[in-house]
Amino acid sequence: MKKLKVSIFSLLFILFLSGINFSQTTHDVTVTNFSFSPGELTITVGDAVRWTNVLGTHNVKADDNSFTSGPAAPAPWEFTHTFTTVGLHPYYCEPHGGPGGTGMAAVVIVQSPVSVDDEKIIADKFELLQNYPNPFNPSTNIGYRISDRGFVSLKVYNILGDEIATLVNEEKEQGVYNITFDASGLSSGMYLYKLQAGSFVEMKKMIIIK
Repeated sequence: MKKLKVSIFSLLFILFLSGINFSQTTHDVTVTNFSFSPGELTITVGDAVRWTNVLGTHNVKADDNSFTSGPAAPAPWEFTHTFTTVGLHPYYCEPHGGPGGTGMAAVVIVQSPVSVDDEKIIADKFELLQNYPNPFNPSTNIGYRISDRGFVSLKVYNILGDEIATLVNEEKEQGVYNITFDASGLSSGMYLYKLQAGSFVEMKKMIIIK
């Protein structure tokens, strides 16, 4: 009877691990010297990221404090975090970087999967995310969520209200999006970017430093 219980427990444990491996992908980021590689990583909600420090004394800390590897520690070490929300998740190394893409910093872009066993995980609201990095030079990432299919406009303006660039101007399906804005031809200063989708309108500030 005891052997039967052990066998059932072992089988259930194996099935549990199999379920995890089937539904989740682990992505690797190398921490070396003063950089994260890759610096921009795109994954699917539910996936995990594993940071491996191979050189130097570093740590990983989210801009919004949603995850951290703890205090900076010398190599070697590993830290794994599972991402359950879509959007931009910027992070940095405390001794050598800071929030907003300063110094040793990077970002994880989490997108919704198309489907999971016939169940769709989709954006349930309209939202314009803060660009990352900010301040920036010369490019930055802008993320946004669309809860209904419709015409979407994403434009950049200077502080006088003049339109500088049109990043999106088309019909979009429901979902989470990320776009890169290249400001190579613009001077330093504060700019505004505005998302309009149906009756939803939101505007945020961003700063170019050259």
